[in-house]
Amino acid sequence: MKKVLIITYYWPPAGGSGVQRWLKFSKYLPENGWKPIIYTPDSPSFDVKDVDLLSDIHPEVEICKSSIWEPYSLKEKIFGKSESSNAGIIHDKSSARNQILNWIRGNIFIPDPKVYWVKPSIKFLSKKIQEDEITHIVSTGPPHSMHLIALGLKKRLPNLKWIADFRDPWSELDLLEDFKLSQKSRNKYQELERQVLKSADITLTVSETWLKSFKRLGSSNVELITNGFDEEDFEVIDKKNNKFIIGHFGLLNHLRNPKNLWKALNDICEEDSEFKDKLEIRLSGNIDTEVLQSITQNFHLKNKVVHLGYLSHKEVLYQYYQSSVLLLLLFNSKSGQGNYPGKIFEYFAAKRSILSFGPDESDIKNLLEKTKSGLYISYNKLNIKNIVYQLYTDNIKIINSDELSQFKRSVLTKKLADLLNKI
Repeated sequence: MKKVLIITYYWPPAGGSGVQRWLKFSKYLPENGWKPIIYTPDSPSFDVKDVDLLSDIHPEVEICKSSIWEPYSLKEKIFGKSESSNAGIIHDKSSARNQILNWIRGNIFIPDPKVYWVKPSIKFLSKKIQEDEITHIVSTGPPHSMHLIALGLKKRLPNLKWIADFRDPWSELDLLEDFKLSQKSRNKYQELERQVLKSADITLTVSETWLKSFKRLGSSNVELITNGFDEEDFEVIDKKNNKFIIGHFGLLNHLRNPKNLWKALNDICEEDSEFKDKLEIRLSGNIDTEVLQSITQNFHLKNKVVHLGYLSHKEVLYQYYQSSVLLLLLFNSKSGQGNYPGKIFEYFAAKRSILSFGPDESDIKNLLEKTKSGLYISYNKLNIKNIVYQLYTDNIKIINSDELSQFKRSVLTKKLADLLNKI
């Protein structure tokens, strides 16, 4: 069996969306003739833990770890503990302290706080690759320091075949705006990205818009494999309540806050007492205080929010089934145009109505229109009460099984194996 080394920061027991893509690829690669060797940090700093995901690791997968130093302990010594994310995103930016932390994150730790793992990893992996006769490597970001590890390996061992996988943009990610980058810092992000795009044999990404972006930024060979769903995770069960539940499960920040939705729900509550009695807004994960405030400042929504805290992936799947409508919230920005959140494919598999908000045009809008599987509303559209009420009174068409099969993780992994075989 051929070997592929996969360089990823996120790996079980870490939870969250950053784990799913390569956990699932590695699960199905062995049946496609590839043995995955996962390289990941020993004792990394991650925000959420999901031990259930450990059971999803294929027995053929080899896991290789090395120690990593990250600056979070230093930050806590200087500034004290905070609720800021170890991913580097400060959710409450109102205080001077958090503005300083954002500036440090963006201008000192380039491309991210994992950068101190790059040099020791290159040294460690150069030896392993030669000893184990590994011919192919994959790096997946963010964090984009994983690509710098692969870049260093490619320079040392030029015969290596390398796929650089981008789950998000790099130099054009909207969240960089929160870091108040100097021009020198911005240039450095762009230069590092340019080196990776020019050196990788294949740039892999998750949406049509980002495929075009990476071509424009310098990659000569960009391929698209979307995220998907694992059919083994899904056994659709009946809804066990009579509530009208609108659910969003995962990170929800100020860049994805559908304020017009909250207003529309409040207006409908005022006009329809039955709707008001049945409405429930279920949220889980890290929710920006700005988002919570924008919901509860609507009089009729003050007691409608149920914050479930952190949920494991298995618990999230159960919440899908208990919801009437599942929210899909893109960045209201350029990044949002090309963002295919992994959960959209899980929504398809859960067979629930989808309500999505995003910029005026996006790949998600095109996908929902093509599959007729939900409603898409621009953040800029003001009067949406009648559109939202449609979800309460009508059944939105669910994506059919023929359209669904192309997004199975097993099918997508076959496409990945074909790419590995070609280079």
